[in-house]
Amino acid sequence: MPVSPTQVVSPTQVALVAALAVAFGFVWYFEGRGRWRSLVEDRFIGGIPWGTLVTVSIVVAFYLLAQDGLWNWASPVIYPFVTWSYFYPTGLLTAGIAHGSPGHIVSNMAATLALAPIAEYAWGHYAPSERDEYARSRGGLLGQPWIRAVVVFPAILLLSAFLTSFFSLGPGLGFSGAVFAIAGFAVVTYPISTVIAVVVAGVLRTLYTALTDPIVRATVEAGPPSPPAWAGIGFQAHMLGFLLGVVAGAALLWRRGRRPAVERVFFGTFLLGMAQALWLIVWVDEEVFTLYRGAGVAFVALLTVVVTVAAAGRREPLPRPFSGVAWVPSRRQVALVWLGILLFLSAGTVAGLVVEGDPLWWAAGILVPVALLAIPALIALSPERWRGGPTTGRQAGVVVVVVVTLLVALPSVPLGLLLVDADSAPDTAGVEVRDYQVAYAENATPGHTSLVGIGNETTATNQTGVILVSDDREMWTIGTRGNVLEHTGNDTVVVGGVGWREEIEVNRTGWEVVGNDSAYAVDLTVDGETTRSFASEPKRATARIDNRTVAVAPVSDGFEIAVFRAGELVGTAMIPSVNESVTVDEVQFETRPGDDGTRLVAARDGTEVQVAERERYD
Repeated sequence: MPVSPTQVVSPTQVALVAALAVAFGFVWYFEGRGRWRSLVEDRFIGGIPWGTLVTVSIVVAFYLLAQDGLWNWASPVIYPFVTWSYFYPTGLLTAGIAHGSPGHIVSNMAATLALAPIAEYAWGHYAPSERDEYARSRGGLLGQPWIRAVVVFPAILLLSAFLTSFFSLGPGLGFSGAVFAIAGFAVVTYPISTVIAVVVAGVLRTLYTALTDPIVRATVEAGPPSPPAWAGIGFQAHMLGFLLGVVAGAALLWRRGRRPAVERVFFGTFLLGMAQALWLIVWVDEEVFTLYRGAGVAFVALLTVVVTVAAAGRREPLPRPFSGVAWVPSRRQVALVWLGILLFLSAGTVAGLVVEGDPLWWAAGILVPVALLAIPALIALSPERWRGGPTTGRQAGVVVVVVVTLLVALPSVPLGLLLVDADSAPDTAGVEVRDYQVAYAENATPGHTSLVGIGNETTATNQTGVILVSDDREMWTIGTRGNVLEHTGNDTVVVGGVGWREEIEVNRTGWEVVGNDSAYAVDLTVDGETTRSFASEPKRATARIDNRTVAVAPVSDGFEIAVFRAGELVGTAMIPSVNESVTVDEVQFETRPGDDGTRLVAARDGTEVQVAERERYD
């Protein structure tokens, strides 16, 4: 965390650094000092994972500079770097390396520092094969150690970050997809080291928090309403990254003729999947969040078997378990039957859409999975010379992993074909900050329009809160939820772009009306200028005094009392300041302070009733 000139380093932080230096210095001195470096010098230039360090430097520099984290560490600029749509190229290019908070980037970078050196070690700075040695002798770039270290390896990690954000299921942000790609690559090449690295990543996060927050004091308090923590995790991008890493790792093992131990790959993959929550499968239906933990764990168990076969399976042809039976269909015959079934399903889907008059784009919902399920049959029908001989278990495992990878990735495509119109901004008063339109609204309808008619259902739930719209960025999102603002009373929404930043202060004020909802207003402040973005409808109290009822209504400069008699409005007045009173239609209204809050009390002929209480925020 950047340290300001006035920030004082605490004695606890000094003591912690000294203790760590002594502890690691001890083992370094008594265990051979240069021994560890010599273990990796045959793969790393100078024994240092340069590619990992370059990648971490790029991601951290982006957070500090492009996202303004150097000056605003805790509140970076986020919105311009999210994958809102395939029609917003800036988000597509930057989402994989941008982060939403200090905890977000620290967690991803700790995991990268722990896991990426294993992947980099497997790849190597020095070309191991004859082909690469030839390229190096001829001056080929791929054979140059420094090019492999500081260009090729970081480029591969950044490419994986781009792919996982491009195919994310909805708006994506963060390097975690690439982290899981690194983990998938590492676990099939060096399984035991990868499991240890997962523990090391947790240690690095703890060390960081111990240094930045050595002493934490907290009290028992209720927080604002929020979804469960697991609901905000990009589980689909994590799984996609992991599968991409497995495919790349299996390809490397195949090319170099390595076959790791089956039990190591199996237990390494299973432990990694459990520890890193690859079992996370979540479905959101309006405000209900469902976690399918049992199904997710079962899926990881089966996936572990497939990954193990793809990485450590034998190269012998697949056995023929029914060879002793008088007649069984050949693989070619089974493949033809399978393709016929898939063709029948595809034709039935298209015919049904034509009959119903639905858009043919909807066929993608089934035709894409059908096409993927056809891949194994097409491979079985291909000439053996194309496959290098009969199909082996290892090849079959890789094919299954590739098919699963495509099944995980492709459903995100329709959700990325979204457009947003500036007219979709709420019709309440708001502020404009360059291309952003910001306003508070209740039950606002999301303004996304899908080009293929798919995806609207996932975002159709009406939203209450501070709405941000930018047609330049194809963005329609909620900056602060209404129920959170009801709890906190204020918030800061940060908008911006490459090279600029603007903060919008959001403030809610209101009165809890007896027997009714709150009457409240929301103000937005930009550059010292305040705009009342939203004012609720008047709320009438259920309390009555001398056959009169009272309502509280937000107005431009405060809150107003409205008195009704026999259903007719007989007078209005502004709610008085604390310890002051006002009379409307012979009823005296007084604002009284108290330990349990500020109350608005109505009195007439010795009778008092409470009308409302000022909202209190945490």
